[in-house]
Amino acid sequence: MTRVVDNAFHKAPLALAVTIACAVWTGHAVAQQTTAVQELAVAKAKTTTEDDVKVEQSANIKFTQPLLDTAKTITVIPQAVMKDRAVDSLRDALRNVSGISLAAGEGGAPSGDSMSIRGFKAATDIFVDGIRDIAGYSRDTYNLESIEVAKGPGSAVSGRGATGGSINLQSKTAKLDQFTDVSLRIGSESDYRATLDSNISLGDSTALRLNLLTDDADVAGRDNVFNSKNAAAMSLATGIGSAQRFSLNAEYQKQDNMPDYGIPWVSDPAAVPELTDYLYQAPPVSFDNFYGNVFRDYEDISAQSLTGRFEQDISDTTTLRMQARLGSVAREGVVTAPRFYNQKTGTEVRQSDEKTRDSKNSLQAVQLDLIGEYQTGGVKHNVVSGIEWAAETFKRWNMVDLVDDNLDSTPSLVDLYHPDAHVPFTGQYGRDGNSIKAEGKNIAVYLFDTLTLTPQWELTLGGRWDKFETDYQYSYTDAALVADTRDSVFSWNAGLVFKPASNGSIYFALGNSFNPSAEGLTVSTNSNSNLVDLEPEETLSYEFGTKWDLFDSRLLASAAIFRTEKNHARTDDPDFSGDQSSFDTLNGEQRVQGLELSAVGYIKPNWTLIAAYTYQDSEITHAEGDDASQIGMPLSGTPEHSASVWTRYDFNDQLAFGAGAQYVGERFNSSSANRKTAAGYTTYDLMLAYQLTDKIGMQLNGINLSDKRYIEQLGGGHFIPGEGRHVSVTAHYNF
Repeated sequence: MTRVVDNAFHKAPLALAVTIACAVWTGHAVAQQTTAVQELAVAKAKTTTEDDVKVEQSANIKFTQPLLDTAKTITVIPQAVMKDRAVDSLRDALRNVSGISLAAGEGGAPSGDSMSIRGFKAATDIFVDGIRDIAGYSRDTYNLESIEVAKGPGSAVSGRGATGGSINLQSKTAKLDQFTDVSLRIGSESDYRATLDSNISLGDSTALRLNLLTDDADVAGRDNVFNSKNAAAMSLATGIGSAQRFSLNAEYQKQDNMPDYGIPWVSDPAAVPELTDYLYQAPPVSFDNFYGNVFRDYEDISAQSLTGRFEQDISDTTTLRMQARLGSVAREGVVTAPRFYNQKTGTEVRQSDEKTRDSKNSLQAVQLDLIGEYQTGGVKHNVVSGIEWAAETFKRWNMVDLVDDNLDSTPSLVDLYHPDAHVPFTGQYGRDGNSIKAEGKNIAVYLFDTLTLTPQWELTLGGRWDKFETDYQYSYTDAALVADTRDSVFSWNAGLVFKPASNGSIYFALGNSFNPSAEGLTVSTNSNSNLVDLEPEETLSYEFGTKWDLFDSRLLASAAIFRTEKNHARTDDPDFSGDQSSFDTLNGEQRVQGLELSAVGYIKPNWTLIAAYTYQDSEITHAEGDDASQIGMPLSGTPEHSASVWTRYDFNDQLAFGAGAQYVGERFNSSSANRKTAAGYTTYDLMLAYQLTDKIGMQLNGINLSDKRYIEQLGGGHFIPGEGRHVSVTAHYNF
C-alpha cells in the first residue's frame, strides 16, 4: 500500500529557489527593459474597517483586481455586518452566504466548522490570512476583520481541495490609530460575552493591537448544551506606511464545551408503529432533547498560532512578501452518538455509543510572494508569483476506559421522548499509551498574471504545481504499519473580463481542483480499501457572470451561472463485491450547476443591504458497483434553493434598525436510496441599536424570532437542530 516516491519531490526546493529567483529577475528585467514602463502602485489587499459594508478589494493577494473586475463569485462578510447581527462564530457569519450547508460530526469528531460549498465538502478549505487552517474546531469571530468566501474550484489559488470553494478569514491587525472598544453582552440563555479591542500607536510607524474574549453560553433550543471560551490575540506591526513592513500576530484560544450530536434519525423500515410515518426523517420529539450524558460528555480545545509577515517594496511597482506560521490545535473529549437500541421493538435510545477523541493537529507553513504591476507596450500586467511550503501533523492517542463505563456495560437506555442526561456515570477515560500519527508535506509553486489588454478587456491566467505527500502510521499497536501517498498535480484557472462601462463587468471563467485521498492527512487503511493507491479526484468548473456598481458605486450587484463537474469521482469498483466492495475507481461523475445572485452595499447612505440567492441543481450522473443506485440522486447536503438577506436603516445618528432572514431548502444526508430528509426552513432576525453618547451604545438582537425548530447540521446517523429563539442586549463603550 505504498507508492514509489517521486524523486522530483526531493529536488523541488532547488527548483523552487530557481523559479522564484527567475520571477524576481523577470520583474526587474521587465521594469528596466520595457520602454513603455509606467510607475504604477503595486496592488495591495485592502483591509476593512468596522464601518465598511461594501468591500472593494479581496484580502487575498492573488486576486489583484477590485471585486467588480474579478472573474469569480466572491462574497465578503465585513466586521460591520457581523457586529450588527451579533455574530459569534464562523457558522453564524456564514448565514449571510447562500449555497453553504453545515454537516454534523461523525466518528468522535464534533460538528465544528464542517460545511459544503456548492455541493462539495469544504471542511479542509478554511484559511486564515491566506494560510490553510487546521483541525475541525469551531472558530470565533472576535479577532476577525472580515470573512471571504470564494466559490468554485480554486486549487490554483489555494492548493488541494477547494472543489466548491474556500473560506478565508482576515485577522485584525495593528494600525496607526488610538482606540479601545469594550463590549458586554447578556442574553436570554443566561449567557454573557465580553470583548476588548484596543489599538495603541507606539510611534510614527509602529502599533500594537490587543483583542480579548471571554464567552459563556447555553445553546438556545438545546437542553444541557453549552459553549465556553477564553481567547487572546495580539498584533504588533512596525514600518506601517513605509517601504519595509513587519508584523507579528499571536493568538491563543481555550474552549470548554458540551459536545452535541443532536437527535437520531428514524432509519429502520421495520420501526415501531408510532415511528412508521417518520421513516428516514426526524422523529416526533422536542428538538430540545439531549441524548448525551452530562457527567461523561465533554470537550476541551486549545488552539494557538504565531504568524510573522514581512513586506519589502523593492520598487514603486514590485513588493516582496514573506509570511510564516506555527500553529496547533489540541482537542480532547467524549461525545454520545444517539442511536436507537432496537428500533423494531421500542423507542429507547442507548447511551453506549460513546465516541472519544484525544488528538493534536500541528502546522508549519511558509509563503514567499513577489507582487508586481508592470506595463509592456500597451498591456498592463498584475503579477503574483510565489512558493509555499507546509508541514502538517495529526496525532491521535488511543482513549479507553480506565475504569469500566457503566453506561456502556449496563447498557444505559433513555426514553426517546424524555431522555435523562443525568444518569450517574462511574467510569473514567484516558490514554492507554498507544497512538497513531499522520504527517503531510506540501510544496507548491504558483504564478498569476492579469493582463489589462485595453480599458475594456482583461485576461487573468493562473497556474499552480503542488507536490503533496503523506505518511500515515495508522495502527495503535504496530508502528511499522504506514500508508504513504504521493501526489503531484498542476492546477490552473483562467478568466476573461469585458467592461462595457467603468462601473460594470461581464466575465467568463474556467478553473479546476483536485482532491487527494489523504486530503485531511489520514486515508482509509481498511484491508478492503484501495484509496491509498488512487490518484486525486479532479473537478472542472465554468462560470459566466456580470457585476455592476450601482447607486453612485454604493452597491455591488452580481449575477452568475455556473457548472461544476467532478469527472473523476471515487465510486465502487464493479469488479469487486462482498468483502471487497469498498474498492474504488475514479469512474464516478458528479455535477452541480446553478445560479448565484447577490447585492452588497448601500441603497442609500443610511441604508445598507447584503443579500444573496443560490439555485443549485446537483446530481450524481455516473456511478458503478454498489454506488450505481445513486445515479440521478442529488449530492448530500445540497439544497436546491437557499437565500439570505440582511438590511440596516439608520434613522439618524443615534437610532438604527436592522432585519434579516435566511431560507434553506430541503436537503438530504446522503445520496443513497435510504437517505434521510431535512425539511426546508426560514428564520428571521432583527436588531435595534441606540447610541446614547459619542462613546456609549446599546444594541438589542433577536435571533430566530419565530423560534423555528429546524435541522441545521446533517450527519449519517443523527442530525443537530439549529439554534432556537435567542435575545441579547449588548453595551458598547468606545474611547
